[in-house]
Amino acid sequence: MKKNSKYILLFIVSVFTHSVFAGSLKTDNPVRERSNKEAMTETVYKKFVKLQEMIADSKYVAARTGLNALLNKRLNSFEKAQIHQFLAWVDSAEDKFTSASKHLQIAIDSDALPNIAQFNMMLQMAQMLAGAGKYQQAIDALHRYYKVTDEIQDTTFNFEAQLYAQLDKFKPAIVVLKKAIDLADKPKEPWHYLLFNLHMQLSEFSQAAAALEVLIKINPNKRDYWVKLSQVYFTLQKDDKALATLVVADKNGMIPDEKDRLQLVKMYAFMGVPYKAGKVLEQGLKSGAIKPTFKRWDDLGSMWYSAAEMDNALRAYDEASKLATDGQIDYRRANIYFSREKWNKAKNALLAAIEKGGLNDRKLGTSWLLIGMAESEQGNDAAAIKYLRNALQYKSSKKHAAQWIEHLQSKLKAAQNKVAAEKALAEETAANAIAEQ
Repeated sequence: MKKNSKYILLFIVSVFTHSVFAGSLKTDNPVRERSNKEAMTETVYKKFVKLQEMIADSKYVAARTGLNALLNKRLNSFEKAQIHQFLAWVDSAEDKFTSASKHLQIAIDSDALPNIAQFNMMLQMAQMLAGAGKYQQAIDALHRYYKVTDEIQDTTFNFEAQLYAQLDKFKPAIVVLKKAIDLADKPKEPWHYLLFNLHMQLSEFSQAAAALEVLIKINPNKRDYWVKLSQVYFTLQKDDKALATLVVADKNGMIPDEKDRLQLVKMYAFMGVPYKAGKVLEQGLKSGAIKPTFKRWDDLGSMWYSAAEMDNALRAYDEASKLATDGQIDYRRANIYFSREKWNKAKNALLAAIEKGGLNDRKLGTSWLLIGMAESEQGNDAAAIKYLRNALQYKSSKKHAAQWIEHLQSKLKAAQNKVAAEKALAEETAANAIAEQ
């Protein structure tokens, strides 16, 4: 997982602040006792209040100068610990996390602050180390905190999980993240999404699907969850669930964009339901959700063809033909027209295919052969022979073309003989009629 300190720092506030809404784990650690009972003197307190106001106003340079000057005074251990704590806050506000962690360590080692302040500083130390990109040290700091604190917040376990994730230690990340999830008073969407990502990093697709199912319950209107769940189901070879997930998302209007609609089309086609695939693709093309490119019209034609919807297939191929740069689509159109005995449309489509080019010799020979046959079916035998002679140039169609030419020539000769015989008979009949007069 990509290491990103800013990703970790998003959770500083949630960890620094013990929210009343957060779940927590009570520990069995012995109650900590301070090494002394010192407190802040009134003189130092007054100066301290002014320095706090500077920090609140983001006057960090002045605050640091004042804190360092105060640190050089004669102070008790409690006062020194407080100053180092505030110097750490000033440094962290300016992203000086290494320096901040040093000040916090001095304050922690003094053992001079009350439990709440001491425990918070230990937690802050982990945050400072994380901000400095020292993720393993931050984890170690958390473990030291776990050994002394009386209570661990769910947000802290979540923070630890992210630290492990930054180190690509996905298995321990999952373990502590599940602790956070179990402790939470209600499901937290970002935590479950992190859990999903961790399982995906380990190729644990069944667990990833389970995490997504929870995310959909938390936020059923998040399109991304439905799409990802479908993809994970597909990876698990649960094709029916993959398709059903996308269908539900589609019915709820959550896959309006082209990429997701095309995924639904592909799923229908993959599952052997070309009719529904065609319907979704056609609707997308009509609505503008899917760009009307050559490939989309070509795909639509193929889906309608697979669904035996030939009229629809032809309409789609007609649109594809307008955008085609070669004759392949027209060749397909022609074959459908030919099978439906639409002879003139088949001929025109084949002529368009030849003109656009891109056909191999086999298809070129077949095209000339079919054009000749189409002309013959329309009673244009002379024209048919002309086209069939073109088919003689190609090895794949030469034999059939020769047979057709021979057949048509015999047919034409028989017709000519018939016409001549009828003419002779008519002349003979006329001559006999004159002779009888």
